Amino acid sequence: MDWTTRMKIASGAAKGLEYLHDTADPQIIYRDFKASNILLDEGFHPKLSDFGLAKLGPTEGKDHVSTRVMGTYGYCAPEYQRTGQLTTKSDVYSFGVVFLEIISGRRVVDPSRPKEEQNLLHWVCRCFFSFNEVVRIISLIPE
Repeated sequence: MDWTTRMKIASGAAKGLEYLHDTADPQIIYRDFKASNILLDEGFHPKLSDFGLAKLGPTEGKDHVSTRVMGTYGYCAPEYQRTGQLTTKSDVYSFGVVFLEIISGRRVVDPSRPKEEQNLLHWVCRCFFSFNEVVRIISLIPE
């Protein structure tokens, strides 16, 4: 898939989440945002699907909804997993994971890859850390 199409999908999915979080009344927290819940039409326009785990957003001045942790492994925000406090930030985290899938062309969990590359987030973090180390070392070299 070309880069323009990938960005069109990411942008459309982000706009869908933005609508649920900022325009829908009452606010909706998707809670299971993942690549397989983004359907594409013939023009590659994304449509969010499967609202089975969605929750209405917090009310009466609260900043979260307390709920049993639900969602798909690899997409669920760590703070939501730890506390059961669901916020729109949980969906934003999941969007970030999907975005990594879109730009890398990799699945969030891929057991067919070597062990150190099976979890997309762990692989990305290792790549990022290695890049930072390279930059730090280069900065120590006198000009």
